[in-house]
Amino acid sequence: MLNTLISCIEDKGVRATPVRILTLEQFYKDANAKSLTELQILLDTVDKATIYRTLKTFEKHGILHAIDTNGDAVKYALCSPLCSAEEHIHTHPHFVCGKCDATYCLDKTRVAVDNLPSDHSINNIAVIVKGICPACKTSS
Repeated sequence: MLNTLISCIEDKGVRATPVRILTLEQFYKDANAKSLTELQILLDTVDKATIYRTLKTFEKHGILHAIDTNGDAVKYALCSPLCSAEEHIHTHPHFVCGKCDATYCLDKTRVAVDNLPSDHSINNIAVIVKGICPACKTSS
């Protein structure tokens, strides 16, 4: 696992420091997107400013992408291997559970934009799907 984390970071041209490795590890543990506050709790020995700088570095280099859930905080999720510092390639929606607040990418679902005027270009598509996740549905 450690080699995978280091490769993921270094393949994007970023130095793999211990804090960066620990931060990325949190995203590999489960599919849920994480906010700065959530990462602060998970990485209780690392200060908030360092985690914030790590998130911004990862976003800038195509390791993570930001999800604006229209909630209190921006959450971050792993990027596709196709993402780079120059271009994030995201055509999937993000799901937010109204019960447990779990947020994650719906990678197998694609969002298509038809009939875009020819003088427009798309940099990013942001679609938030809100509902009840399978775990909360089962526990009800």
